[in-house]
Amino acid sequence: MSEYEDVFRRKELHDMYTLGEARSLDELYLLEDVALTIKELNKKVDFYKDYKKKKKQDVDDAIKVLGNKVDFYKSIMVLTLQKNKEKSIKFPGSCSISSRNQKAKWEIKDEEEFIAVLKEAQKAGEKIDDVLEEVIQYKIKKTPANKMLFMWEQSGKLEGFLKKVKKEASDIVNKVGAKTSVSISFVEKEEEDEGIIDIEVPVKPIADTAEEDYDSI
Repeated sequence: MSEYEDVFRRKELHDMYTLGEARSLDELYLLEDVALTIKELNKKVDFYKDYKKKKKQDVDDAIKVLGNKVDFYKSIMVLTLQKNKEKSIKFPGSCSISSRNQKAKWEIKDEEEFIAVLKEAQKAGEKIDDVLEEVIQYKIKKTPANKMLFMWEQSGKLEGFLKKVKKEASDIVNKVGAKTSVSISFVEKEEEDEGIIDIEVPVKPIADTAEEDYDSI
């Protein structure tokens, strides 16, 4: 058995995950296998996160290109109607096209900076109440809120406070039972040679791969 296969033995982990039953491993040293499996899974998560960002940007760019193309074709319509001194035209069974004159308007490209401009104008005596609306946004500080909820629970106030709102208490807060967590610190190997290194990746026997694909956990 190669070092690669020895480190990444996943059958027992895969079986437990499939059954949904976590249990202690037979030997303490096997925890290395679990840790390295988690490392591989985290790499996949990071990959998908990066992929999601890239795909979102690709979609946004595609939408922008399509929008620019639509605007360009609409300008052709406007020019054609104007040339023929028409404001609208109807194609029975297909579509109707009409043009209208729009008044010039301002485009606010940076709202934060424009708010600063409005505040300076207000100091100079300009009325901006119809333009600027003040919105108060609350943000819950989770650590102090957690302490407060425990205090309310111990004093008996929690249930009374939760009843003052329309939603069910379980939809507002949920107490998670105490549990033991674990953290993992990986030792990264320094590259000894910055050149190209040939890596031999072992191939699992056909019999093994036919039974289970443990890389999918």
